[in-house]
Amino acid sequence: MLAVKPSLFKKAVGVYAAVLLIALCGLPQVKAQATNDWLINQATRKFDANQDGVLQKSEVTGRLKDNFDRFDKNSDGQLDQDEMLALANQFGKRVADRLKNNSKGAWQKKIPVPKTINRKTDVRYRKGGSNSWKLDILWPKAKPKTPRPAIVFVHGGGWSGGDKDNGLWRNMPIAYAEKGYVCISVNYRLTGESPLPACVSDCKNAVRWLRANAEKYHVDPNRIGAFGSSAGGHLVAMLGVAGADAKLEGDGPYQEYSSEVNAVCCIAAPTNFQKWYGEEIHITEINPKLERIFGDNDVNKIRDVAIKVSPITWVKSQTKSSVSFLVIHGTDDLTVPVFQGNSFAKALEDAEFDVTYLKFDGAGHGVFYEEKQKTEPAVEGFFARTLKLAKHESSKD
Repeated sequence: MLAVKPSLFKKAVGVYAAVLLIALCGLPQVKAQATNDWLINQATRKFDANQDGVLQKSEVTGRLKDNFDRFDKNSDGQLDQDEMLALANQFGKRVADRLKNNSKGAWQKKIPVPKTINRKTDVRYRKGGSNSWKLDILWPKAKPKTPRPAIVFVHGGGWSGGDKDNGLWRNMPIAYAEKGYVCISVNYRLTGESPLPACVSDCKNAVRWLRANAEKYHVDPNRIGAFGSSAGGHLVAMLGVAGADAKLEGDGPYQEYSSEVNAVCCIAAPTNFQKWYGEEIHITEINPKLERIFGDNDVNKIRDVAIKVSPITWVKSQTKSSVSFLVIHGTDDLTVPVFQGNSFAKALEDAEFDVTYLKFDGAGHGVFYEEKQKTEPAVEGFFARTLKLAKHESSKD
């Protein structure tokens, strides 16, 4: 995930993110000493401004600065090679153990579509030149006694990647259609095609499409939930708090229908681009990645868009909303800091939303998988409660 503040990109390639990059790229298979050497070299290259071979507390930023004193064993205000080695050992082992115990694979393997479920793929939710304006829809074959609740699934991928037909975003809608929901999994314009806020407008368009077709698919338009993780978590959070007054509906059809949802589960979600680790943004230089995401190299224009697409911006404009939220975050998220979950949940609570916040100590950006024994039943229970799923609505009955 990417933040607005350029210094955050430096943080993202620092010690903590370097550990994560090693894990994701398969580098844990390298010998431990070589891995630790690589980590230390990355840290000194990025943070050691005076190139003296040690890291001063004044040189580092972000979570490394927050945890600096833990590794500065002799309290001299700097990390020498031995202290940086201890840091690499601890965090390298933590990430490796986390990945070893990760249960993501269960969701990655394609599961068959049950005979009790209808599934239509690549349904266009608006006409036009983009090939991204498509969704998959799944619904129980049995005609319901009353209209069914629905869930909108929105994939992650840093707004620049991901697809509705991959892994979780294909399989989870199947599982929830079996439970009795009508499910859509949405593709949207990625930033390589169109910068923010295009993806927000696309997801809103998909919700309006669902309401416009509610009768056809036996959907209760007053019982629509949304589920997303990472960038997808950001987008579903926007569906929950940014109404028509946000002026993010875009130019797509079905404008006579609401794009708001009734319940949101957002996981490891960026919710405040004005602040990332709790700091105000101060843009002093433009990183090319920022230009791709926000579509401009003008500091003020980027700031305006960043504020507009921050879910927390719109929470503050509401009080006692009828939208329910389940917010899930890990304390050791190296991609989206836990500050994002903490501050968003607090803002929702202050605005008198129905909000449940699950914060998992030691969990990372893959918290949904890492803590699946707790997160999966929590998500299922949340949607059953807030969307009032009745027992007779299950496709298995």
